[in-house]
Amino acid sequence: MLDSIVSAPTRRRAAATALAALTALLALGCGKKEKAAPITVPPPPGAASSDELTTAIGQARGIDSALAPSSTRWRRAFVLDERRAVVTGEIENEAIALVTENAGRTWRSLRRVREGWSTWSVGGDGATVLTTGPRGPALPTETRGNRGTPSALDPPSLFFAPFEATDLSAPSPVTLPALSRGARPLVNAVPAVLSAESAALLVEPKPRHATLVYAGPAGAEPVPPVPLPTQEQALPVPYGRPPMLLSVRGRNLLVRPVPAPGKPLDAPKSVEGLTISPAAIAALSTTPACDFAGWSIQLVPQPPDKTAVIAVSAAQTTVLKLPAKAPPGASVGCAADRIMVEVMTPTTGEPTLATCTLQGTCVIAEKPPFRPWLEPHERSVALAPTREGVTAVLTSRAAARWGLYIALSPEVGKIYDVPRVIGEAAGERGRIELGTLLSFGNRLLMLLQADVTGTSRRGWYVAASDDGGLTWSPP
Repeated sequence: MLDSIVSAPTRRRAAATALAALTALLALGCGKKEKAAPITVPPPPGAASSDELTTAIGQARGIDSALAPSSTRWRRAFVLDERRAVVTGEIENEAIALVTENAGRTWRSLRRVREGWSTWSVGGDGATVLTTGPRGPALPTETRGNRGTPSALDPPSLFFAPFEATDLSAPSPVTLPALSRGARPLVNAVPAVLSAESAALLVEPKPRHATLVYAGPAGAEPVPPVPLPTQEQALPVPYGRPPMLLSVRGRNLLVRPVPAPGKPLDAPKSVEGLTISPAAIAALSTTPACDFAGWSIQLVPQPPDKTAVIAVSAAQTTVLKLPAKAPPGASVGCAADRIMVEVMTPTTGEPTLATCTLQGTCVIAEKPPFRPWLEPHERSVALAPTREGVTAVLTSRAAARWGLYIALSPEVGKIYDVPRVIGEAAGERGRIELGTLLSFGNRLLMLLQADVTGTSRRGWYVAASDDGGLTWSPP
């Protein structure tokens, strides 16, 4: 009965629709499957690809060689806050700065070819300045300051970059005053960064006559130099951010802000607690051992056989007396209102670590964090406090052996856990080296160099820890 109601054309249309649906379904079922994404397998322990390094404590991520060539030698690190840092270095003919604004998750670089010497400096707002000078022989140490010595001063050039910049500015030459014989060489001069387009350099156009000269954007009107009092010996390196100028008058260390362009010098403040000697002046005339936030930290030898720490910021200058002597070239780490220093154990003379607060309380490790190798070897230590504890990384190298180790102290430097191996082996291939260790307060970063497995190249890698150094992973 129903078949008689439904017409033949209607039945034909229904059949055609069903057939089309069946054909589409079969085509869908027989179509090609999408290829699954390849599974990336981390390199085996001690090995590295161009993108990843496997260490004994965790993975590290590769840094593009266009940002940081493998031959880069890292010289100085500026940690500005818990997210921003600038790590500066050089290769044979180029100056390089690595910049992060997210605690190491991403990086960019500032690079400039250099023909002679170069230095980097960073201001309070993160502005970065590269200073370059011509290639030429520096004056021998024994003749510097001699009135009969010919002048070796040549005008340097400054390159500016605000923190967010991806490239350096055009060169800004510095106009130097008339120079006499015996003028202090400007080799490796370090600028005081005042803004993203203003910096000052200390020059000594004639002995005992120091002057601040200014550089700004290319083509800007020159700024009059600011002479310093002749009774003061100005020290050539700025400390702190914003920058502070150190000078010596008699037996007193003085500190004052570096004046802005067109402004006069402020009256200085005396720094108490330091004995000023030629050795102390020499130490304070070199780049700070550690830079964190607005602070610059330096070790200062004190008679008869002691060491003090000076911490300089725009708001405060603090002098700490270490409970033990620091060896020549001692490592220093700073962050989270704490300072770590490599010192010698008073009773045995073994290298150990002291941890101090900016208020002057110091703790020496009850036992040295690392046990030295029996065979003759070279060693160096990198240090980094966090809010919860302190971290030390030891590099040891002998003729046919290398090792990289990490030790943590959750008790802020009193007792250290048993050191863990980051990597160790015999021979050069597979060697892992530490470039720098950074603390962002709660977060640690290691910049590591390693061989790219299966090639003759080496690469830079970065590993991060958000638990005080217990676990490490790509940032």
